[in-house]
Amino acid sequence: MDKSSKNGSVEKALNILEFFNERDPFYTLQQLSTETGYPKTTLFRLLCSLEKFGYVRRILKNGEILFGLGWVFIEKAALVKDQINLKELARDEMISLRNKTNLSVQLALQDGKEAIYIEQIPSFQPIRIYPEIGKRVPLYSAACPRVLLAYLSHREQEGILSDSKSNNLYQELVRIREKGFAVSKGELAEGTIAMAVPVFDGQKEVIASLSVIGLEHDHIFKDTKEVIISLKIASEAITTKLQG
Repeated sequence: MDKSSKNGSVEKALNILEFFNERDPFYTLQQLSTETGYPKTTLFRLLCSLEKFGYVRRILKNGEILFGLGWVFIEKAALVKDQINLKELARDEMISLRNKTNLSVQLALQDGKEAIYIEQIPSFQPIRIYPEIGKRVPLYSAACPRVLLAYLSHREQEGILSDSKSNNLYQELVRIREKGFAVSKGELAEGTIAMAVPVFDGQKEVIASLSVIGLEHDHIFKDTKEVIISLKIASEAITTKLQG
């Protein structure tokens, strides 16, 4: 199937989904064929593909097979809701973490093979070192992105690290999951230390990475254990807010 055919199939599938609404949550194959103008054979093939991935489900009612939206939309809606609220819910905890450590605090999300920084609270120090909002970096670079990478499946990690021959990074990802945090030195900016922990959503999936960054000579880094504890407390507080 060439690219144009794939795009056409995607558009047809999306067009089918658009017909389901609160007033008409279920349709027969014939009704959908009439509404969309697609032949039944084409329509049935598309519905089966959507059903395979959970976007469509079928029920039997009064001897008729009806098609409706699948339960996967509930999962996706929860994911989007969490991400929309994430910055707002995390901000107070990020400010408290900055006030406690006097380090710059960042929040990042995974976007494909990259991490994107979506929020930051600068430190009070005259020299401020932190990734700007909107900055994208590879998931394998530095503490904050690497936490996101560590909590992906091994198969997903292999897809992202396909160009890397290093077994050391895989070993580090295992250690990050075991310990629940990551530390990096001088990877995004020379002379800096970054520490990061995962942020879990209401379904106990990693939705973001919370990190602090400062200069290597900052006094706070003499007790890294205390910094990690503060990070984990802030992360857990954000998770509690996400759970409502």
